Amino acid sequence: MTDDTLALALRSIQGVVRTQFALAPLTHVRIGGPAEFFVEPWSERDVATVVRACKDLDVPLHVLGGGSNVLIPDEGVRGVVMQLASLNRIVRDGDRVTAGAGVSLATLMRGVRTEGLAGLEQLCGIPAHVGGAVAMNAGTKDGETFDTLVSLTVVDADGEIRVLGKDDFHPSYRNGGLGDQIVVHATFELREDSPKAIYDRFEASLKARNASQPVTERSLGCVFTNPGTGSAGQLIEAAGCKLMHEGGVSVSGKHANYFVNDGTGTAADFRRLMDRVVARVKQDAHVELTAEIKLW
Repeated sequence: MTDDTLALALRSIQGVVRTQFALAPLTHVRIGGPAEFFVEPWSERDVATVVRACKDLDVPLHVLGGGSNVLIPDEGVRGVVMQLASLNRIVRDGDRVTAGAGVSLATLMRGVRTEGLAGLEQLCGIPAHVGGAVAMNAGTKDGETFDTLVSLTVVDADGEIRVLGKDDFHPSYRNGGLGDQIVVHATFELREDSPKAIYDRFEASLKARNASQPVTERSLGCVFTNPGTGSAGQLIEAAGCKLMHEGGVSVSGKHANYFVNDGTGTAADFRRLMDRVVARVKQDAHVELTAEIKLW
C-alpha cells in the first residue's frame, strides 16, 4: 500500500481529507504529533467507506472524538485519524432525542434543557462528544451515558451500518463494550421536566465539578480507572504523588487523578509520569492502577 493508493481511496468520500494534520490542538491536553491522514466524513455512508478502505488496504484507523481522554504520541499517528464533527444534528421525537456522534455533550444538554427534557444531568461537565461518550460509557458519580440510551447506529469493522437496541448493549465501567464498532448516532430516552429545574441541576453539578477538578487546565480528565474499592485519586494522593511531575506534565494539586500540562509537556512526559504514579501506588497500597484514558 502506498500513500497514493490510500489518498485515492479516501478521495471517494464526501468530506474533508488532509495529510500531516496537527492533532494536538484537537485534544484538551494539547499534546501529540500529526495524523498521516485526517478525515472528516460528512455522512454515515462516508464513515462506512473510510472503514472499508482502511480494512481493504490494511491501514490503521483511529477515531478521534472531542479529544478529552486520548493521549496521542509525540511522533504522530500512522494511517487514518477520523473525526465525526460533521455528524452534528440533534432530532427530537417525543421524549426521545437522537444526536450525531459529533455533537458535544454540552451542546446536547443545552438543547434538551431548552426542550424541557431531563435525564442527561449526570453527564454535566464531561468535555466529550456523543460518540466518544458512548464508546467509553462516560459518566460521573451520578450516572453513566448508557443509563438513558435506547438505540445506536454504528459502523462495524467490516464497514456495515447497523442499528443496535438495548439488548445489544453490554456496557461496563468506562467501557461501552462496542469493540471496533464506531458510533454515528445515539438515541436517548428522556423525561419531561421544567427547563428551570433542569438548569438548576446542571448548575449544581457544574459547581461541584469546578470545585474539585482542574477544569480550566490542560488535562485528559481522570487518568486511571477507580479500582474495585476506593478512588484512584485518593490512592494517588495517599501515596504522596500530588504535584509530582515529569517535564511539563504534573499531577494536579486539586485532584490527584488529573495530570495537567503547563504548555510544554509531551506524551513521553505524560507516560513517564503515569509509570511513576503506578509504581508508587503499587508500593504504597498494593493496588495496580489501570489507565482510563486511551493511549494511542
